[in-house]
Amino acid sequence: MGTSLSSIRKKRVLSRSSQQTSTTATHISSSGGASSQQEKSTSTVIDGRTFHNTDSIYWLPNDDAENDRLVGQHFAMKSLFNGNFNTKVLDYVSMDDRTTQVLDCGCGPGTWIMDVATDYPNCQLTGIDISDVFPTTIRPPNVQFEIGNVLSRLPYEDNTFDFINLRFFILALRKNEWSTTLQELYRILKPGGVIESMECGQLSRGREFIDDLAGRVVTFMESRDQDPWIAQKIPGCLKTAGFEIIETTTKDIYLGKSDSINREFLWDVINIYKSIKPYMAAQLNIQGDKEYDEFLNRLAIECQQEPQAMWDMTSTLARKPSM
Repeated sequence: MGTSLSSIRKKRVLSRSSQQTSTTATHISSSGGASSQQEKSTSTVIDGRTFHNTDSIYWLPNDDAENDRLVGQHFAMKSLFNGNFNTKVLDYVSMDDRTTQVLDCGCGPGTWIMDVATDYPNCQLTGIDISDVFPTTIRPPNVQFEIGNVLSRLPYEDNTFDFINLRFFILALRKNEWSTTLQELYRILKPGGVIESMECGQLSRGREFIDDLAGRVVTFMESRDQDPWIAQKIPGCLKTAGFEIIETTTKDIYLGKSDSINREFLWDVINIYKSIKPYMAAQLNIQGDKEYDEFLNRLAIECQQEPQAMWDMTSTLARKPSM
């Protein structure tokens, strides 16, 4: 028998005091200036969870529980890929140089950027997100956070950044918004600079329960004009935007394995479905909290049954050609 949801445990790796969802942040305009007063991103509550109140199609919440999940996911990804980024980045970017500028696009609670800042205290790092769930008081001195939307013109000059981190936009963008996003990031990346994309695929290879669930997610994403298979298409999208592909790596995750990395990702999968309950309950014809909790418990068990459910992550490293 597989381990039930109640047996899956997760350590809190960052205190919530540094990840408040109601903190203030500098609001940046498309003209490139900061507003004269501190502004907060706005949120809306759906079924007890707090979500972005913007025109973004993103369908994950921005509350403490989701931030905890993102923190755990960060360290699982770091273990899976043996670091915070592809080591080939260092062939193109000097992370020890005080003039090096790094952008984390869609930074969320800022876990990746603060982890990188600890390893590389000399470079300058900027995190940007549509929601101010990032720390505003406790952070390394070489880190700053700003509110902004990549689908609008970002408030940076052309050729500003040496390295851009872009991960898990699969639920944040419509199909036609990928080209807009990558063209904008191409604009602000320096010639010779690099971008690393991290995207996930869909659950696969499991029993009938997993196949049915994955199919419902795909159908729902397509109904929202989102691409469930974008991870496989990122290299082509980057090429179309003008980038040169350096390397693409896909890692498979086996959710039934008992090692620490795969257990972390099992925890992540369960909590993703917990977070998207306001959207998925209707797709699963589920009514009420009790029935959804039963679904989550069954999902935890089904992921571990033979054949074990599999999830994949794809890293694509690309470079803006030198002028």
